[in-house]
Amino acid sequence: MRRAMLFLLLCVTGAAPSAVAQTAPSDKNGKAVFDKWCAPCHGAVAPARGMFGGGALPGTAALAVKYKGRVPAVLEERSNLAPGFIRTVVRNGVFGMPITRKTEISDAELEDLVAYLTRKSARGG
Repeated sequence: MRRAMLFLLLCVTGAAPSAVAQTAPSDKNGKAVFDKWCAPCHGAVAPARGMFGGGALPGTAALAVKYKGRVPAVLEERSNLAPGFIRTVVRNGVFGMPITRKTEISDAELEDLVAYLTRKSARGG
C-alpha cells in the first residue's frame, strides 16, 4: 500500500510540470490564430485583388477612422492592448465585429492570441 501511494505521488508530481508547460500560452500559436481568424479583417493590407483593391481591410480601416492616428490601426502593431479587453472583444464582438464562439477559437487558442497581441507590451515595446 505504501509503495503504491509513493508511486501515485511521484506520478502526480512528475506529471504536473509537463501539464503546465503544455498549457502555457504561446505567442507563436497566437500568430497562427491571428492569421486564420483576425487577419482577414484586421491585417495590414488587403490583397491587390481583394475587396478594397490593396487598401486597408475593414477592421483596420474602422480602427484607423476611430483612432485618427493616435494609436496604430493594425492590431499587430499595438502595444497597449489589455488581455481582458482582447478576450471580451473576441467573445462578445463590438460594433461590426461578430462574436467568436469557442468552437471557432477555443479558450486555449484565445489565450495564445492574447499572448501574441500583448507580446509588445510584455517586452516593453
